[in-house]
Amino acid sequence: MEAIFVIVSVIAVAAAVAMLLSENAVHSALFLIVNFACVAFLYLMLDAPFLAMVQIAVYAGAIMVLFLFVIMLLGAEKLVAPGDTRQFRWLAPLALLLGAAFTLIIYVYISQGQIRLIEPSGPTPMVRVVHAAPYAGPVDIYVDGERVVTGVNFSQASSFMEVPVGDHTVTVNIAETSTALVSAVVTLPEDNTRQANTFTVVAYGGSPSAPPAVTLIPDNMETVPQRSARVTVFNAYTEPINLIDFGLAGDAADDRLLTGDLAVGTSVELAPVAEDQSLRAWTFTGVNAAQSDLALLPELSQLDNPVVYSVERDTAQLMVLAAEPVLDGGLRAVVIPLTHESVSSFGGPHAVGELLFTRYMLPFQLIAVLLLAAMIGAIVLTHKEDFQPRRRDIRRKVMKPLSSVISDQVGQDVTAPQDDTPRLPEKQPEAVGD
Repeated sequence: MEAIFVIVSVIAVAAAVAMLLSENAVHSALFLIVNFACVAFLYLMLDAPFLAMVQIAVYAGAIMVLFLFVIMLLGAEKLVAPGDTRQFRWLAPLALLLGAAFTLIIYVYISQGQIRLIEPSGPTPMVRVVHAAPYAGPVDIYVDGERVVTGVNFSQASSFMEVPVGDHTVTVNIAETSTALVSAVVTLPEDNTRQANTFTVVAYGGSPSAPPAVTLIPDNMETVPQRSARVTVFNAYTEPINLIDFGLAGDAADDRLLTGDLAVGTSVELAPVAEDQSLRAWTFTGVNAAQSDLALLPELSQLDNPVVYSVERDTAQLMVLAAEPVLDGGLRAVVIPLTHESVSSFGGPHAVGELLFTRYMLPFQLIAVLLLAAMIGAIVLTHKEDFQPRRRDIRRKVMKPLSSVISDQVGQDVTAPQDDTPRLPEKQPEAVGD
């Protein structure tokens, strides 16, 4: 892979140098197309096919066609005729001087900067809090003594918030009071291998006389396979659970155990789920090791509401099975679905759009203005004030007269008088007499 990178890079640099040194504008444009193609190949090596296709279609295609059109329109493809005075002779020495200075500066800073000793920093940790404690009522969430969320009800979750790497104290208070229900210290590690360093703090369980528990679970927001979604299950119930896909009704052979014997306070990530997957047959059940028939296990909650429980492509969904209080004082199982968009694939149209419209909009517009200024500058530099179109020497062709054609055929001028040319006799006088 490194050898291919070096070869493509050398070709790209050579094409760029040839573009600058070529005296023919058309040849320069063709060398620039080669450079664009090399850059597109480098994008492919970086697993960015969308950027590679944009590089080919937009730059090597549309923009270069425009450049060639301007070159041909202004006649800049013609070589300078011998004896003509070449303008801007100072540009080449100045460009070489600036290029040498720029190369020297880069070499000095790279050699003295110890770049290899600097490790890249990972993405900033993102944390959200889920309220799954049945007896807590509305709560306020504090992180390191600072209130970040107010009035969170049961089955609700806060938005993701940025929190620095390290240990942090998460406190759950009764809403609008200073009474703390539970406080826990969570550690947010730095991970350079992940696209998104996201976590979820779940407050669950407890009783009217006991505080709820707090658990930190990592959220996998990495890029999902095409046309699929990721589902993670967290058990915030009072007992171990199973998640079963019963498939077709009445067909026991189609029953499938998605996850089994999931302990309280733990989570598990399922295999990627297709976007057209129906969740109607997914059911949370209790655990009974003595029961081999999945259909006979005690049912806790069924995901039979397609409005609430569905699979959306390019998302990561966290399903929290919690215990909800009912009017008779008991508890029943309820599933809390939390859906969030996963990280877009690198080089994909979604990721490029997010970067352009959120982070790089201003630089993108500045580059567009620079391209426009460069195009106008190219037109001005190639335009000649004393240019005059060359006069075409067109001579009118006239058809020869018929006498000239006959003269050419017989080999002599038929219009000139000749001595031996037969003539009619002179006019004789009329006879007089009988």
